[in-house]
Amino acid sequence: MSDMAHPYTKFAAAYDQMMENVDYDRWADYIDRLFSFYNHHPKRVLDIACGTGSATIKLAEKGYQMSGTDRALEMLIWAREKAEKNKLHLTLWQQDMRYLSIKKPYYDAALCLYDSINYITTEEEMLEFFHRVNEALRPKGMFIFDVTTEHNIVKHFHRQTFAESYDDFSYIWRNLYFHQEKVCKTILTFFLKEDDHYGKYEELHIQKIYSIKQMKKMLDDSGFKLLSSFDAFTFNRWGRTSERINLTAVKND
Repeated sequence: MSDMAHPYTKFAAAYDQMMENVDYDRWADYIDRLFSFYNHHPKRVLDIACGTGSATIKLAEKGYQMSGTDRALEMLIWAREKAEKNKLHLTLWQQDMRYLSIKKPYYDAALCLYDSINYITTEEEMLEFFHRVNEALRPKGMFIFDVTTEHNIVKHFHRQTFAESYDDFSYIWRNLYFHQEKVCKTILTFFLKEDDHYGKYEELHIQKIYSIKQMKKMLDDSGFKLLSSFDAFTFNRWGRTSERINLTAVKND
């Protein structure tokens, strides 16, 4: 019998190995280029839903004063260990991004990468999140985030099952997309080595697909101006075959 765990808790132990194909240098370089493109020169940057801190660390290595927050304490423990190993200082704390709470405008920029924002599954919660990000930013602060697209989910994940085994764990990753609700549900089943046996755990991940029109309206309504919506890692406008779209917004006066 398996125990149902909160997303990214049991996943944390396996996350970096499962995501070893992700080019975090590319992510950090792209963020850096976006700042330059808009002539924005932030010092303090908040990485929301930072996970194990891979992108956070890459940006810290570029000289940004990085903070990170994530709902899963287990992910933050890995982020702390990695930062210490790289002799970098990160300010990290546990917090659900939907309830982001910064007491006063402090950050020059905020990030929410790798379709983390798709985990917010209602427009009401998304609008509230955008308001909270706005409150955390100083005047003219920049907000950069990306969304996965329906094209990506249908092409690569709908009704797809992935499985792989490593030395200390195995996983099964099952996906189903509900077109009418525009929701993708993923069940991750893990078999984690624990002393002389393997424990079985499951996590349910739910992501919501939003249109750029929806995102623009919610950004407008929360005090942001949308500057661009680019096909990910480029400076080209997104299209119907885009699998990830990067949005950049700036806090209004």
